[in-house]
Amino acid sequence: MKWFFILLFVLVLQEAAPEITVDVRPLEPNQVGVIRVTVTNPSTADLLWGNKLKIEDYHSNIVPIQAEYALAHEIRSGQTDIGELTFQVKKEAEAGEYPIKISLSGGVGPCEEGCAPYFIEKEVAIKVIRSEPDIEVTQEVKETDIVVTLANRGSGRAHDVTCDTITVGTILPGEQKNITIDKKSTFTVTYKDEYGKQFTQSFRITESKQESSAQGVLVVLGILSGYFLRKYRN
Repeated sequence: MKWFFILLFVLVLQEAAPEITVDVRPLEPNQVGVIRVTVTNPSTADLLWGNKLKIEDYHSNIVPIQAEYALAHEIRSGQTDIGELTFQVKKEAEAGEYPIKISLSGGVGPCEEGCAPYFIEKEVAIKVIRSEPDIEVTQEVKETDIVVTLANRGSGRAHDVTCDTITVGTILPGEQKNITIDKKSTFTVTYKDEYGKQFTQSFRITESKQESSAQGVLVVLGILSGYFLRKYRN
């Protein structure tokens, strides 16, 4: 008798095979996404009871918002119902695909509330797209000043751009801005992308070879002048 009930339980679970289709659009960091789940009970299957969607597991760059959704209490043979689960992508998430595991559960069978429980899992790939700035920095030393050129070679806007203590503002993709700072040994450029992620770059001052050569010539001339001056005095 025990084996009969086990076999009956297995056969009931086999009939709990609703068709599940998932729709979720690509997202950018910080955006809220919707997992739209369509559940169809095949015309040859038993009645589905107390049906519930749930987010079971997710990537660390995903934050669930509505992690559970109650579908229609009864999904009869040949019927369809739709549920939605929501989540947010963290601002640090890089471009790529991130997994979320969802489940559909309830009872199945002609009995009230279902003769046996059923549980089905499905993994969903969340595609994240990201438009990032890429600031290219060049410098030119002019006497006591440094002319710094900031060119955005990326696909996203660079916000809150600063060069040491100078506020530059926003630099659009393909745009460049020139600023002048006091001559020093190093300087730092910081900016943020459209999602709030901050970038920091530090640079060491490099003088042109021509200027360095000119300085070398001046040093040599100074040495020679001192030598001939001492020789003339002697």
